[in-house]
Amino acid sequence: MGSKVRWWRWRRNPLRRASDLAEAWIGLVTVVLVLCAVPAAGWFTGQAANRALQRTVRHQLAERALVPAALVTAAPRSAAGTDAEAGRPRQTRRPAVLTWTAPDGSARSGTVRVENQEQVDGRLHIWTDRGGRPVDPPLDRATARAHAALAGLGGAALAGALLLGVRQLLLWRLMRRRLLEWEREWTRAGQDWGRAGAGG
Repeated sequence: MGSKVRWWRWRRNPLRRASDLAEAWIGLVTVVLVLCAVPAAGWFTGQAANRALQRTVRHQLAERALVPAALVTAAPRSAAGTDAEAGRPRQTRRPAVLTWTAPDGSARSGTVRVENQEQVDGRLHIWTDRGGRPVDPPLDRATARAHAALAGLGGAALAGALLLGVRQLLLWRLMRRRLLEWEREWTRAGQDWGRAGAGG
């Protein structure tokens, strides 16, 4: 019984209207697009974002260099202490005045933010541009891929929301059309609906 009720719009019967068949087709097309077009939209969005981000990674790696630096200012007392596991002084990254050698060989110094500092083999390094100025670290490939994956999920979600929005709009217009048809039929039937053959 449940199967017959579910598929009644697809079978010819005197109660089925054109709007009923249209509603069935809208539902079928929506399911097909959700299963095929939405994942495809997410995949293409993610691939496009990944290509753009990987170009950014290559450009930043070509334009920036990680150079050794030396601390000029003394560490604050709050950073003092030892690493319990290694038994050696703990190294805490913090904004500080540092000295470093620019890619062109000139000596530089200045206050460098925490975000620009890195520890490499236990030594302090900073990221600089070709002119020797401190810059933010380049985007790494793993982060670029993660951002591309998020972009793909966002693209799929946007495509799904757009698809469902179009479906709701079509169903709303279909319902309005159905109600107008019902109203016209009731008007044609007149006030004597159900009294035919009653004998006057």
